[in-house]
Amino acid sequence: MASRAFDTDTSGIEFFYDPRSIAIIGASRNPRKPGGRPLVALQKRGYSGSVFPVNPQYDEVAGLVCYPTIVDVPGDVDMAIVSVPASSVLDVLEQCGEKGVKAVVLFSAGFAEVGAEGEALQRRMGEIASANDFRILGPNCLGLMNIGNSVMASFAHIVDLEPVPGSLGLVTQSGAFGAMIYAEANAARVGCSSFASVGNEADTEFSDFVAYLLEDPATEVIGGYLEGARDGGKLRRVAERALERGKPIVMLKVGRTPSGARAASSHTGSLAGDDQIYDAFFRQFGIVRIEALSELTAFAIVHGGRRSFRGKRVAILSGSGGYGVMVADKCESLGLIVPELSEATREKLQRFLPDFGSSRNPIDLTAQAAVIPHMLENCFRTLVEDEDIDIILAHAIFHEPNAMKIAQEIVKIYESTSKAIVIMTPVRADFGPEADHIALLRTARVPVLSDGLGAATAVARLAWYQEKVAQAGSRERDSRPLATASAPDVAAALRGSDGLSEHRSKRILESYGIPITREALATSGDAAVRLARELGYPVALKVQSAAIAHKTEAGGIRLQLTSDDEVRAAYAEILANVERAAPDAEVEGVLVQEMLEGGVEVILGATRDPVFGHAIMFGLGGIFVEVLRDVSFRIAPLTRDDAREMVSEVKGHRVLECVRGRPPVDADAIVDAILAVSRLVTDHREDISELDINPLVVFPKGAKAADALIRS
Repeated sequence: MASRAFDTDTSGIEFFYDPRSIAIIGASRNPRKPGGRPLVALQKRGYSGSVFPVNPQYDEVAGLVCYPTIVDVPGDVDMAIVSVPASSVLDVLEQCGEKGVKAVVLFSAGFAEVGAEGEALQRRMGEIASANDFRILGPNCLGLMNIGNSVMASFAHIVDLEPVPGSLGLVTQSGAFGAMIYAEANAARVGCSSFASVGNEADTEFSDFVAYLLEDPATEVIGGYLEGARDGGKLRRVAERALERGKPIVMLKVGRTPSGARAASSHTGSLAGDDQIYDAFFRQFGIVRIEALSELTAFAIVHGGRRSFRGKRVAILSGSGGYGVMVADKCESLGLIVPELSEATREKLQRFLPDFGSSRNPIDLTAQAAVIPHMLENCFRTLVEDEDIDIILAHAIFHEPNAMKIAQEIVKIYESTSKAIVIMTPVRADFGPEADHIALLRTARVPVLSDGLGAATAVARLAWYQEKVAQAGSRERDSRPLATASAPDVAAALRGSDGLSEHRSKRILESYGIPITREALATSGDAAVRLARELGYPVALKVQSAAIAHKTEAGGIRLQLTSDDEVRAAYAEILANVERAAPDAEVEGVLVQEMLEGGVEVILGATRDPVFGHAIMFGLGGIFVEVLRDVSFRIAPLTRDDAREMVSEVKGHRVLECVRGRPPVDADAIVDAILAVSRLVTDHREDISELDINPLVVFPKGAKAADALIRS
């Protein structure tokens, strides 16, 4: 395997995957115990390195000399597998450091998962590893397997399975569930290159092993089970590298419930549940998110066909009309295109179909495809020749005595074209999963799936992923114009208090290039009248206080004021209302602001996520955010393409386009504002916890922030 190739903490990980020697501390003669199973598996699979059992109770285990301590082992030890009680772990780790061990797989449990005392012990583990320059996998983990060189450093039952050769690398935060993923992949004949259970992550973590597999030539797809990232920045670097390499990360991330979200409101932090941020992160950085184990194996099978999709136009061949329609519905719901076929293509297809078949897409071959010689082959070739089709999904019906003949025809066609072809065929009991014709297709790398809906899902996800890879090479970076105010000035304003009033918040936004409404602060009724005349009627009046986030609830806003008398009366009324609603609030004054006419209201915001840093939010105003919660997120800093995707991703984005004769709004102005927010929170990441622009009013030309709030 390759060594560290980019800026992630993967030094020493190679000793987990490719150790020249392995010691098993706590070795057992019982092959079912954690100290016995890996020893048996290493011998059974033919591990070529040296194996040293360590246990003071025995002189010999499994025909090998057993040593009382790791220090007594002759020669160098690259990896130690530790299976001892929690009370002995720290002493054993000190001995590993003395011996010069490079990597420790720690099965032992009873640490951070059991409380504060265990957490302290776990921290001490990391300190010992750092002081002695070795790495720890675990504790409380199932260990690791590298199939290619028979490293079986795991006590899970999966070491007993006969491995299927393959290129799916697995990294999991759940031991038992991760083992289920491996077992299901093996049963589906999707071979794994390796398996790593990271446990409590005392030293190494999930992202370290994913990063290492990115450089592993034996791994083509990385499958992950994630409960929560320990270091969001590291996972971001890993995901960016994966896109550069074109090596997909397919993630099963649990925890979709909005446990991290606060009560519903239009503030960014309240709209950003934990899972929404993860979901946005995955979309932004090309991580394929799945919902079930079967989706991982299906993706790996389709990816194993090693075909680049030229586009998303799908032709569906089916031996059943209903089956074809079902698959077509699924394709279109996932963003694939099931186009009408050209007249020329349909005329060719009709020559090979029975009278009661259909040449419309999806193409109904009828059950006759299994018995009429060359029907499937001829229809395949017709679609291969059609330049308007990118992907062929074929529901193939195999019956004896023609099963092998049909499979041979498919292989011949597959090898004659660069188009993506996926075969959908239920595995029949009389054939079995290893029937000769299925084995022939798999040997030729023709993707074969038993579930048509699963096939459509896998194709759609791979098409999306390939688009992300293509975009990654040509993403338009933010040109980053300089703020008009100096960084120290902005930093000083942000650090002055826990929050800023609207007026102060908008001044900071303006310094980052976000246009704001014409406005000025008044500290008397007469000043408010004078400012209203200068701005021109109608105007709005708003109380200004960092302590009053919701001005409407405090009676601190009056809109559409059209005369001096109305302004003077509104000024007095606002101060009286605020005195009753928030008597302790420090009031800066009353903002006199122009009224904006026309335009479309959108909202922008940012909230500081504990894992990934600032998440930027975009949504449409009014009912879209307050009721439908129709918003999109991305992780700062953003590219211009990220900002554009945010705008197009919200379900109501067509409101921004030309609707019922109204001209479209200035989409570039929205993108510019999103990027400015991204720059602001990136420059001042420690000083801004939350930012809201609600609304940003967007016009056919330009936009203005009508209200804003920044919290430190």
